[in-house]
Amino acid sequence: MAFTNAEKSQHGVNAQNNLENILSYCVDKGYIATYTKNFRTGKDGYSNDEQFYAPFVIEFVDTEKWIIFSTTSMRTDRIKGQQWDAINLKEIDSSITKAYLVYSDSVSDHDKAEFERQHNKYISGYEFSAIDGVINQDALYNLIEATALSELNSGQIKDIQGRGFEDRVASILSSSENLVKWKTNAPTLVGYHYAMFESIVTKLDLSPETTANISATTSKAEIGRLPSGGNPKTDILIYAECEDITRIYGISCKRSSDASVSVHQYTANAFADVLNPEDVELRTLLNEFQKHGNLRDFGESNCSRLTEVLKPYRRRLAKWVLGGIFGDGDQEKQWATHILTYDNNDNSVSIHTIQEYVYLLDEANVQGHFGTFFNWTYPSKRRGLSIQLKCKIL
Repeated sequence: MAFTNAEKSQHGVNAQNNLENILSYCVDKGYIATYTKNFRTGKDGYSNDEQFYAPFVIEFVDTEKWIIFSTTSMRTDRIKGQQWDAINLKEIDSSITKAYLVYSDSVSDHDKAEFERQHNKYISGYEFSAIDGVINQDALYNLIEATALSELNSGQIKDIQGRGFEDRVASILSSSENLVKWKTNAPTLVGYHYAMFESIVTKLDLSPETTANISATTSKAEIGRLPSGGNPKTDILIYAECEDITRIYGISCKRSSDASVSVHQYTANAFADVLNPEDVELRTLLNEFQKHGNLRDFGESNCSRLTEVLKPYRRRLAKWVLGGIFGDGDQEKQWATHILTYDNNDNSVSIHTIQEYVYLLDEANVQGHFGTFFNWTYPSKRRGLSIQLKCKIL
């Protein structure tokens, strides 16, 4: 679609505004100390003290700084000007270590390919560049997060990244601009991580024509604790106002670089109570596994027998493990309707209903222990007290 000059200008302004939303969010999370908008400076000895420009300069808590440029189209003539600014700004201020050119997550596949082509020219050494990367909004956020957390150990990083991802998805779903862009398809709107917003609302089977508002929260006060005191499967609670009804969804989030992640931790008796409280043999075998915590000590004959006994409960177990279904808690707010996965290796996002995810595990022929989709073990320092399950991330 061809833009008028006024529309091009508005498109660029909207892109910068949404980039600022991301930087403001990073300040709120403590990932960066501050940012400066429309930064200008000059070189010592020259009268023009505003010769060089960057839309944003961000500063980390250790005073390291990055230059952030914004773009809505892949134009090499414009990038040459940004290269000139980046070269000189880095020379003027040695604390500026990186410069990034950032485009919207919602660009077309054609434009994305053009941006990626230019990015590869820079990082491969094919072309000299003072710009360290041409990246989308999501990649910028991840780079900022990784830099901010670089001094922490891996366990701390995983925990913060996981909780941070949940909060970010909630903010994306609650974005008024994303809602307007989705409902109007206005070409000058850019959106706040809009590609993720669109993929989620599409999977929720919401219609832009009938949806008046969407809000989401990760508040533990709103979602609540289970009667047992544990955490429910719902990490993000979504309210969609649709005509004369409010539809409620619960999303379970899994963000990881690993092929499988921990998804469940309960006592053997809790397993038995959900699967079949009347099955005495099942309860006995589950408690025996809990006591030993691994297949070797549990014994070959017990492994064979538990595999057989669990057969009728394979899908019931999967729905409980992934969505909390059949367990205790508020069905509307605490049982997850969907599972959202984020792969740190390629920044890809996938969302499925719990039923779909169980089906996909089956289709992928995922083989866990005892004929289930899950690997069975025990949580650290809790051997004999509870059972932990791990699941492959699809």
